[in-house]
Amino acid sequence: MANAAGLERKVAAALQRAGYSNTGVTLVVGASGGPDSSALLYALDRLREAHGLSLHVAHLNHNFRGQEAEDDAAFVAEVSKELGLPVTVAKEDPHEYQRKRGISSFEQGAREMRYAFMARVAKDAGARAVTVGHTADDLAETVMLHVLRGAGLYGLRGMGEVSAWPWPANAGGLQLFRPLLDVTKDQTVEYCREIGRTYREDSGNYLWRFTRNKIRHDLMPRLVQDYNPQVRNALVRLARTAAEELDFVERELDRVWPDVVEHSPDVGENLSEEVRYARPAMAALHPLLQRLALRRGYILVTGDATRLRESHLVAMEGLALGQRGGRVLELPGGVILRQEYGELVLTRNRQADCPYPELDGEHPVLLPVEPGVEIIVSAGPWLITMQVGMAAEGPSWSGAGSGDEWTACLDRRALGDGETDEVTVRAWRPGDRIQPLGMRGQKKLQDLFTDLRVPRHWRARVPLLESARGIAWVVGHRIADWAKVNAEAGEQVLWVRFSQGQDKTL
Repeated sequence: MANAAGLERKVAAALQRAGYSNTGVTLVVGASGGPDSSALLYALDRLREAHGLSLHVAHLNHNFRGQEAEDDAAFVAEVSKELGLPVTVAKEDPHEYQRKRGISSFEQGAREMRYAFMARVAKDAGARAVTVGHTADDLAETVMLHVLRGAGLYGLRGMGEVSAWPWPANAGGLQLFRPLLDVTKDQTVEYCREIGRTYREDSGNYLWRFTRNKIRHDLMPRLVQDYNPQVRNALVRLARTAAEELDFVERELDRVWPDVVEHSPDVGENLSEEVRYARPAMAALHPLLQRLALRRGYILVTGDATRLRESHLVAMEGLALGQRGGRVLELPGGVILRQEYGELVLTRNRQADCPYPELDGEHPVLLPVEPGVEIIVSAGPWLITMQVGMAAEGPSWSGAGSGDEWTACLDRRALGDGETDEVTVRAWRPGDRIQPLGMRGQKKLQDLFTDLRVPRHWRARVPLLESARGIAWVVGHRIADWAKVNAEAGEQVLWVRFSQGQDKTL
């Protein structure tokens, strides 16, 4: 019984670390009937008196394996009755869940459905946590799956022994407990055999259409045979290293979060209606913290980051730093990341107000002539700050080199070389054209807006800076090629910045 004692010692130690031992806690045991969850159930039952545990068994019939699934449900119910434990058995349709939630992946839909079910059971049972039979093999496979999908640190972290509830968000502080992460699948099978207990085999674990099964039965054995016999242990070590590094950077994010983010009050299910990021504060963060801040905001809006891939985070960061054309980014779950004036907004609300105020009429603006003198004028709802100077040494408000799209550096002489030269600030009109930076010919503004993915209902409010030569700057988007600064421009450089209200530093 050496293996049995060893497995139970590991479960007991995990109970101690989690703070569940001798506290009168109720645990819901997610039981599929397979060797891993069965070993967990049997071990917890044998330990429950010594550790003061109350157990409630939960089994969900996913209703896609016919009679086999019915037999699994009956097996779990029978074992629970034999052990004298309360049990909840239910049947749900993952295909229907997929359709309602708009999820393309069957595996993802089944996972969400399963966790939602266990959360309901936990609430009814007054449980503090749900415990599941994930093993070291599952942890290694999860890390490998995330590597193949191009995951970041969160994907490399894999699974934690105790973690926040993955789905849904409104689980009332429910925890997910995985006490078998130091145990292999072979050891769970051997444990059941040693204590004389049976378990079920799930044919779904061999269906080739599931990526995890391909990793388990094809990729991992190949890696063991041809590359590294200890690949499972290497992946587990990688997961633990990633978890330690994430713990550090998340603390750093906690420290700067109040200066970077403002989110709306909860709108139900512990979710925020929107999350607003101060773009200057975001730009000052390390790129890793920028991505983690965006990811955290996404969770505040949706309750879950499962569908958010590393590629999404990279695109979000590009939009945040002005490296991506357009002002709206579509994200999974019906979420959008939208550029507004001085802010980024993460929301499900697609009808939010345009970030540009209405701009009526034409507003003449006299250009400055004397170098180093700052001039501030108004043009409708906009404040325009201007100064003639050197391209290499912009004024303090210019944000030189920061990629701020509200500030431009233009060739002063290209706009006119007289002392009474004027430009006009106005909104877009049908037929407007510009020679975009880097192009020889002209382009319709409506085509430029389309290329930059500017929403249609925003376009009529985008301010234009126009001289006698033509449109010099589509503010916030693109300058004209003829208005760019030349190497021989000397001091004839015009720094110009658009801002709203009375705060020209935004």
